[in-house]
Amino acid sequence: MRKKEDFFIIDCEAHIMPWEFRKHISYYPASSYFSKPAESPTGKWWNTNPITKERREKPSDWTLEGLIQSMDEAGIDMACMIRESFFYMSNYGVPCSTNYHTIEAMKKYPDRIIGCSNVGPHLIRGVKNAIKELEILHKEYGFKCTKVYSPEDSGPFNHPDMFPFYEKCVELDIPVFIHTGFAVGGYSEHCQPMLLDKICLEFPELKIVAFHFGWPEHEVLNSLAWKHKNLYVGMSGMLGPLYYAPMRLAHMVGLVMNILGGSEKLIFGTDWPAAPADLSVKAVLQLEIPKELQDGWGFPPITDQDRANMLGLNLAKILKIKVPEKYQWKN
Repeated sequence: MRKKEDFFIIDCEAHIMPWEFRKHISYYPASSYFSKPAESPTGKWWNTNPITKERREKPSDWTLEGLIQSMDEAGIDMACMIRESFFYMSNYGVPCSTNYHTIEAMKKYPDRIIGCSNVGPHLIRGVKNAIKELEILHKEYGFKCTKVYSPEDSGPFNHPDMFPFYEKCVELDIPVFIHTGFAVGGYSEHCQPMLLDKICLEFPELKIVAFHFGWPEHEVLNSLAWKHKNLYVGMSGMLGPLYYAPMRLAHMVGLVMNILGGSEKLIFGTDWPAAPADLSVKAVLQLEIPKELQDGWGFPPITDQDRANMLGLNLAKILKIKVPEKYQWKN
């Protein structure tokens, strides 16, 4: 098995939520999801899942330096840092971090941090206002991609009022990352994978990465990624937990590779701090398709080239990031 040092690794989704900033909304009951996770609606999961042990024992202060340390430990070369909004926690008062946190991170670690803007909730604030901020961040500060998180918005990401935003992204050649599947906070119906069909048809030149495998509607996302050449399957938020369920991960990845005929549309991500960076990388490094899944489901075996594609080469192509020569290898 190859080591993490053998691959160029880009994380498509990472967030910071410094307590120094987040404490200003700590009086809202919903903020206990982070400050007192064991008392939150997902408390049972926090108390029993192996990946949350460290966060039960340490303060929930997720800083830039903490992100960089996690990247170093995991062997991640670069990460797309995204403002963590979760506006519902403060009754739409303030987010858990801002785009300026990302600007500061890009300045401090220009070779490690990729700016991914979040200018939502687009419909609530007005798409024209979202576009203005998008242009500032991408034209003046060098952000490379943008995220749409519709669970906290007043409508789904394929709402017609969103079309001018996507048009601007096509004009500026900005890939769009979209939360798909289930949403812990907000409306899951706003982010179902099938809604991507309309966006892909209307904007065939718009590069879209659908986060979280689209789970639990991952087979819908796989089918749409087969149908639309501009749609990619993001793995963020799932790899850390599924490190402890390798057969389940093998099945999910095998489904993607089976229907798409390869690994060229799989995009690695952690969703740090929601999932540990090191376990997310290890999940891919150790990923194998068991013979029973190859024989019974027609899944292809996983090669090191597949791992290289997933871990960074695919996203580097989307974001037009030059890959160091030593990582440009084939099996």
